[in-house]
Amino acid sequence: MLSCIVQHYISRCVVVGRCMTNQNKIYQVNRKLADVDACSLYPSAMFRMLGYLKGAPKVLNNNELNYNFLNNQSGYFIQIQIKKVGKHRQFPLLSKHDEKSVRVFNNNMVNEYVYIDKTALEDSIKFQEIEFGIIDGYYFNEGHNNNINNVIQYLYDKLLELKKNKNPTQIVIKELMNSMYGTTILKPIQTETRVKSIDECEKYRSYNYNCIPS
Repeated sequence: MLSCIVQHYISRCVVVGRCMTNQNKIYQVNRKLADVDACSLYPSAMFRMLGYLKGAPKVLNNNELNYNFLNNQSGYFIQIQIKKVGKHRQFPLLSKHDEKSVRVFNNNMVNEYVYIDKTALEDSIKFQEIEFGIIDGYYFNEGHNNNINNVIQYLYDKLLELKKNKNPTQIVIKELMNSMYGTTILKPIQTETRVKSIDECEKYRSYNYNCIPS
């Protein structure tokens, strides 16, 4: 678990799911469209990942601000300045916030400062051929805990079994897998309330329902 400056810094590297058309333009369509959806995208991502980073994050020193060093680490979260975008895409990988603080994906990213993690940077190099300079960041070098791979496979198999038997408990398993994915991008928890019993909990909730944060 992370907190304070480190948590705030790493959270800036998080880019959540997006919804956009080709080149982010408006299209008027007068024919039928196929709405294609994949099965269990979150669980499949957790199954394919190397695992969760182990150990505490370490600050990059000046002599470590190069891609050769980073390429040998388990993971990293860094700030870069983009110097060149070698290949433009209709669905760009790179993004920035506009004047209204809305995240915009586009190819015009030269001289922009971007917070980015290991996977996103590797994809940007491979698919958009970017050139960049590293400003600062944190890295992890103690490997991965890959227990998530086996756990998610077990839950997914259990989901299929319950679904086949038309057992409504399948919804619980589905929501559990989805919530496991979101746990890693929780915002800082700044308050805590403890109660001693169910009755005390219900009393507290009835008296404070207007001010209990969601």
